[in-house]
Amino acid sequence: MNAFSRISLAILFAWSVSLPVHGATVYGQPSGPYGQPQFDEPGNDVFDKALRFYREARYDSAALLFSQLDTPEARLFAGKSYFSVSNYPLARNSLRKVTRDDDPRLFDEARFTLALSEFQTRQFGSSLDLLYNLKSRPAYQNLHRDADRLYRQIMGFLTTEQRKLAFQQSQNPRVQLDLVRFGLDYMSRAEARQLFDALHPFFEATIDTNILAAVDRRIQGLPTQSGSPYGRAPSGIVYNIGILLPEAEPGTREWQVSRSLYKGYLLAAEEFNRSQNDKYIRLHHMETSDTLLTLEAAMARLAWQYHTDAVIGPLFSDAAYRIRDLAEYYQIPVIPPLANADTINISNPYLYQINPTFEARGRAMARFAVNTLKLDTLAVITQSNLPVAREAREFRNEAERLGATVIHYFSEDFEARAFDVGHITPHFAGNRRLVERYFDDEDFELVPVQGLYISVTAGGAEQLIDLILNDLQAFRSDVTILGNEEMAHIDLSDARRRQFDIYYSTFFHRNADSREAYHFRNNFQSLAGYRPDNFAHLGYDVATFLFRSISDFENPARIKQKLRHRPVYDGVITNIDFRGTHINQHLHFLHVALDGSALYEFPEEEEDNPDSDAASDSDADTDAGADSDAGADSDAGMD
Repeated sequence: MNAFSRISLAILFAWSVSLPVHGATVYGQPSGPYGQPQFDEPGNDVFDKALRFYREARYDSAALLFSQLDTPEARLFAGKSYFSVSNYPLARNSLRKVTRDDDPRLFDEARFTLALSEFQTRQFGSSLDLLYNLKSRPAYQNLHRDADRLYRQIMGFLTTEQRKLAFQQSQNPRVQLDLVRFGLDYMSRAEARQLFDALHPFFEATIDTNILAAVDRRIQGLPTQSGSPYGRAPSGIVYNIGILLPEAEPGTREWQVSRSLYKGYLLAAEEFNRSQNDKYIRLHHMETSDTLLTLEAAMARLAWQYHTDAVIGPLFSDAAYRIRDLAEYYQIPVIPPLANADTINISNPYLYQINPTFEARGRAMARFAVNTLKLDTLAVITQSNLPVAREAREFRNEAERLGATVIHYFSEDFEARAFDVGHITPHFAGNRRLVERYFDDEDFELVPVQGLYISVTAGGAEQLIDLILNDLQAFRSDVTILGNEEMAHIDLSDARRRQFDIYYSTFFHRNADSREAYHFRNNFQSLAGYRPDNFAHLGYDVATFLFRSISDFENPARIKQKLRHRPVYDGVITNIDFRGTHINQHLHFLHVALDGSALYEFPEEEEDNPDSDAASDSDADTDAGADSDAGADSDAGMD
């Protein structure tokens, strides 16, 4: 039995201790009217009803009823109920009201549950002090053994920073010494020696010299290099995950997107909890608005009330920009699933973008064009007045870094020109005779170009791409066409497929034939009652990636350092690969085939030296207000 499971076994405890049979003697109390808990008839009914709610896992309702009763049993179970929904402040308030003058078994159970609450709220020193007291003396139902087991698990679980914090929080010299002793397993000999020598004067006044001598001998036997990087999480640990979604009118597009994402998160959590015996995910869902619950207030609640380990949301770049500083202030990793603005992530170690930014997309397409397609002469067409211009700029920079030559770079406000491209497309004609009617200049030189990257987005993107392709068809161009998600919405006729090789990158791509996708669709249908759209797939992928990562890390404090170094996650609709950055670098590259509408995926070639954190420190040439979610909006149309 893991330590946390004692909460779920509280029903057994209730019947054996908290609800004595009429006339029986409660352990530690005298018999007679002063020894028995005295309820009037309505109180008994309330307690019975509250206990039934608790057994049915309706913890909010149980806590409300238990809180109405002024008995040690009710206070204990109110604390357990609040703990079971991660309302740790109210749990601690109730549990601390159970005193030693009450039934000793109630008091010990309250102390144990309080230790769990302190652990979940990162008050590690206080938690360890409570457990040390419980494990050091006999208690009912072998509680002291559970306390000793949890005490040792927490000691091995802590990071170095958490160990230092626990040392400062603890008021028990033996616990402080144990923090040092257990920490030796994760230190080199030099590190351990420095720490022990610094603390030796402190311990000398409170700890037996024989114990200190044993620690000293152990340090002498440590390896010169650090040992195991971290220990296992305590059995039964709860990982609290915040979910931020915008308040939306039912039936609207935003409401549909939010609903699908949340159902995907929920399915991922249910699957995780079913697959684990000693770890649990608990979701805390909040809908935010500018009037009722602001993003700032929601982050404060997630931090102070639920002590969340990570937050999925908000959805888009403008909202993510508003809370990026709060993520760092509260030191809570935040994962906005659709935000793709370049300026959100600059120098923020707690923000992780799943939807690749414009700049990341440009670099990825350049690597694909040069490394995979072997194109070494390129051209670019982009919209100078939109954020997508950064995608085009990074494509050019990366292509040139890889040794390709960018012959032409056209960056214009095409909407202001009524989408006129007649001065551009002749540069890609099949031969000079086809363009002589457009250029009288005898010095005009038609330079061969192998690949043309059409980097456009927003409302006029489809019209612009269509006009460019029409002209290229007329000029009998054989240039390879490269594009982004907007290409998925273009009418790619058989004539166009015969004339051009067309490739484009996309964030979403379903592999409908995979076994994982098949199981996901069936499980989602059972959970939600409708077929999953792209956003349901994405919600499931984002949540599954996060939950698996936390489980592997054991300690959620390691998310900040380790999430960006995770191996590639192969999802049901998208892959996630941060490659040492805070921005997902993975995109699908699709080839529009000649035979019908079949799509073939080409994996991007890996580089020997993948991008470093510089990817997230890119230029911010527009302010937050200009960072539209054009990429996310185009994805939104792919249901």
